[in-house]
Amino acid sequence: MNENHQESQISPNYKKAADLIYLSGALGIGNLIWKYETLDNGLKIFIAIISVGFVFVLGYFVSKGAVWMKYVLAVLLFFGIIGLPFIVQNLKNDLVLGIINIVQTILQIWAMILLFKVPK
Repeated sequence: MNENHQESQISPNYKKAADLIYLSGALGIGNLIWKYETLDNGLKIFIAIISVGFVFVLGYFVSKGAVWMKYVLAVLLFFGIIGLPFIVQNLKNDLVLGIINIVQTILQIWAMILLFKVPK
C-alpha cells in the first residue's frame, strides 16, 4: 500500500483533531512567552520545551491516524481536569494565562471528541 493511499484512508477527524492539538501547542508557546520570567533556570526551560514538544508529538501521531492516541489523550485530559483548581487560580492571578489554559483545555477536549467519533 503506498503512502498516498494510506493518507486518504485516515479519517478527516484525525486531521481536524491534530490541528486542534497543534493549536493547543501553539498556545502553550504563547503561554511561555507571556510568562517568560518564570523560565529563570535551565531545568524550567528544559521542562517547558519537553512539555510543549510533547503536545506537538501527540498532534503528529494523531495526524498519522494512530487510533491509540485517543486513549492517551483521554488519560492526559483526565489528569488535566484534576488540575482545574490550578486553572481557576491562574484566572485569579493572571487573566491572560487563565484564558490560555481554558482555551487549551477546550481544544484538547474537542480533539478527543473528534477522535472518539471516528467511524470504524
